[in-house]
Amino acid sequence: MLKPALFFLLLLCLSFSFNTQADNPPPGTDPVLEAQLDQYLAQQSFDADVSVTQIQAILSLMNEQTPIETRVRAQTYLLFNYLYQRKEPETQQVLDDLLAIKQQQPGANALAEIIAAELEVYIQRNQLNEAYLLADSLSELLADARNPRVLYWVHGLLGRLYRIDGQYDKALVHYDAALVALMTTNDERTLTRRSYLNLQIALVHSELQNWQRARQLMEELISEAKQQNQTQILPELYLSLGYVLAGQKDYTAAEAINKQGLEGARQQNNQLLALTFLNNLGSIYIEHKDYPSARQVLTQALTEVLPLNDPDNEQIIRFNLGYIKAIQDDAEQGLAEMQQAFSYYQQKGNKAEIEGYLTWFANAYRELKDYRRLADTLEWQLRLREEIMSEKREKSISDLQTRYDMKAQTQRITILQQQNELQQQLLENKQLQQRITLLFILLMSLAAIMLMQLYRKVRRSNLRLRDLNKQLEYQSIRDPLTGLFNRRAMQEKMAKRHQEPRPESCSLLLLDIDFFKHINDHYGHAAGDAVLVEISKRLTALCQDNELLIRWGGEEFLLVLQRPQQTAIDNLCQTLLRKVSELPVEFEGKTIPVTISGGFINLPFADVPEHQFNWERVLQVADMALYLSKVNGRNQINLVTGLRVPFSEAEPHLQSDLSGAIREQMIHYHTIAG
Repeated sequence: MLKPALFFLLLLCLSFSFNTQADNPPPGTDPVLEAQLDQYLAQQSFDADVSVTQIQAILSLMNEQTPIETRVRAQTYLLFNYLYQRKEPETQQVLDDLLAIKQQQPGANALAEIIAAELEVYIQRNQLNEAYLLADSLSELLADARNPRVLYWVHGLLGRLYRIDGQYDKALVHYDAALVALMTTNDERTLTRRSYLNLQIALVHSELQNWQRARQLMEELISEAKQQNQTQILPELYLSLGYVLAGQKDYTAAEAINKQGLEGARQQNNQLLALTFLNNLGSIYIEHKDYPSARQVLTQALTEVLPLNDPDNEQIIRFNLGYIKAIQDDAEQGLAEMQQAFSYYQQKGNKAEIEGYLTWFANAYRELKDYRRLADTLEWQLRLREEIMSEKREKSISDLQTRYDMKAQTQRITILQQQNELQQQLLENKQLQQRITLLFILLMSLAAIMLMQLYRKVRRSNLRLRDLNKQLEYQSIRDPLTGLFNRRAMQEKMAKRHQEPRPESCSLLLLDIDFFKHINDHYGHAAGDAVLVEISKRLTALCQDNELLIRWGGEEFLLVLQRPQQTAIDNLCQTLLRKVSELPVEFEGKTIPVTISGGFINLPFADVPEHQFNWERVLQVADMALYLSKVNGRNQINLVTGLRVPFSEAEPHLQSDLSGAIREQMIHYHTIAG
């Protein structure tokens, strides 16, 4: 299993070190002190204490006559020294000093830098909701800022914030604005700053899995690093590029770049980085099925990691070695070693990480032709993906509500401040009764207007919140890609059906697009999404008004049918197979052939009471019938229509072995082929 690139270490360094300014200091700054700050950045020490001493020496040369922009810049650098060293009391003290300057209403350049420094503190403290509130006002303020250094840094910071939040379109807009600001500079560090932005943009494209663009940017960045003789950062860049190349499935290039990185890590005596390269090389050999080479390099990695007491690297290496043993030597022993390493990651509780390891278990079972455990693993993986998506959705809703509440609180504070200022004016004019009376009337009028405006704002906010709740309710039972009902909608329908005294009979038809992974791998995920949308439309056209079409998960669809006659069901299956397969999906000039496989069953099944054989268990039988359709050549639907023997006799087979039930002639069963 491949370890991702170590982008964050490089970003932390670059985001601070590259905040230099243009050749000529802008108006409103002290040229001499600005030159010293430039020199401080150019010669910045990697020793944190030395760096603090250097910036404090520059601050000691400043006084109240020093232009605010220059003072703010120097204090911001001191703030970052304390912030990145995790010195919380010193960080808060410098931040308070900057916020005091903010109250003096300095110019747009200084104000933008102060707010940006405050935003960076929130990011480092993981107070992202507070950071987003600042980001809105900071974006508006940049329209009045003119200092290229400030524009470059602040746009880069906003790009990083939106990338963290997954708002990649906004992130790219700010990175583009940072490049525009950079074009106004022309000094020895302009190329270095552009390299930093290229790295940030490459990171965005990598997270979007836009591998080709990420590869192009990373290769340009490595070329520029070599031109600038920045050999110390090349191993981390090689690791990042290797991760992108592996994502692009260019394993030959990925192998070569990881070997270069390994050599560089050895030269720098960076053991942890070298271990990462060794593990990634082993993973690449596994992808090539060059298991001897993979075993050799991973065994070397295991030997090197044991003295380091590094459980993360040790377990991922043991997991990969177990995979090789399962495929090459002893299947059960290898799987046991994989499971032992996997238990370590289960204890950590990171569901996304666990889901990734399940993919490798599925690969092993597929290679070993252990289809039962393969099916169990894929089902587990599907459940885990659903949980991850659900948690992300719930977190998104919670964050949205929190940000809304914070904005509302900020507005209330502003209104209270305004009311306090009005009250103070009343007290100061107490001596003149007539003027007080007139002022009181004026204040009451203003208060009435403000309350009316507040009422209108609250009313509009409530209306927006009600609309948002309706949207969220709709989205909770709909698949965002296809617009079809989702798994939750099915669960709600079945729960309501269970409460009915005499539930109406129905049928369940579970469908799965054939070779969908091949479509994604060969044509791209955008093409896969287009196939899902088109198949959804074709299936919708075949459904009656009283029937339910659900995107069950991934490339699976579930139809809840209301057609009591078996002939009508058979005709529907024949039509469905024809409609899906007869017309390929067209996407960006590419013709994508598509077929579908399925499994069918009635609910209730064979008049067995649903409290004895509920809909989830009935659907499991349809899922096994679907699996048989896949195994027996795809583009077909297997229909389980009844029992030949008493349910008590057939029940054990219906739980996990439909093939056995068919073999023992326990069920009525037929196949419709496309």
